[in-house]
Amino acid sequence: MPISHSEASIRTNLSSSHRSIGYLLHPSIAPNLPSNARIADVATGTGIWLKDLAKVSPPAYSFHGFDISAEQFLPAESLPENVSLGFLDFKKPIPEELRGTFDLVNVRLIIISMGPLDVWRETLTNLMTLLKPGGVLTWTDGNFLIARGFRGADAASTPGHALTAGQMQLNSTLTKRFGFSFPDMGDLFRDAGLQNVQEDVISTDRLVEQRREFTEIGVGAVFGGLVNLSKAGTGQEGYWSEEEVGRR
Repeated sequence: MPISHSEASIRTNLSSSHRSIGYLLHPSIAPNLPSNARIADVATGTGIWLKDLAKVSPPAYSFHGFDISAEQFLPAESLPENVSLGFLDFKKPIPEELRGTFDLVNVRLIIISMGPLDVWRETLTNLMTLLKPGGVLTWTDGNFLIARGFRGADAASTPGHALTAGQMQLNSTLTKRFGFSFPDMGDLFRDAGLQNVQEDVISTDRLVEQRREFTEIGVGAVFGGLVNLSKAGTGQEGYWSEEEVGRR
């Protein structure tokens, strides 16, 4: 499901999302990677996370981005020589040639592709097959099921309750239609047999200078999603119509 109305907006959202965290790679991971680390970014979107990481990593590292569509990929000529982008569907068995070949597997913001707990488990199992023995997996996602919006200090800011109402309606629709859930990520990893599990919980507005940008991204994602769902659920009880989304 697209998260906004235009390709330009989608690219902006995908290109900016990782920067709200405050680091590209968790500080506990970077020092322990081998000198020739192979790094995979699954659901890479534009590939911007890999491009940014390559700029601050040893030149002997190689970076491989994967997605189910090349539509949002950055132009190949804009990427460092050690960054490549290609096709992979993380919900299907991993091709043999990729299994056990990466020191680090990173995945970001795929909750919109998830659903019931079994889908999370199956996805994690697939991602783990990419890892070398002793490899590291990082998963960054937003628990939108508990997300809320609040009015800013500016008197002209949009009332937070409008975004919260939209978010709750989106959550309700996704839960009813697709069985959406958000598991305890620590338990999910430990139950899959992963070791030394660490969890870092942050707010998307932790960086003051990015709050306006990420509020706009959140509004676009929520109400863009509601517009798309309104088209799929026309006439069904509990769905907002496109007119209702616009009114809100």
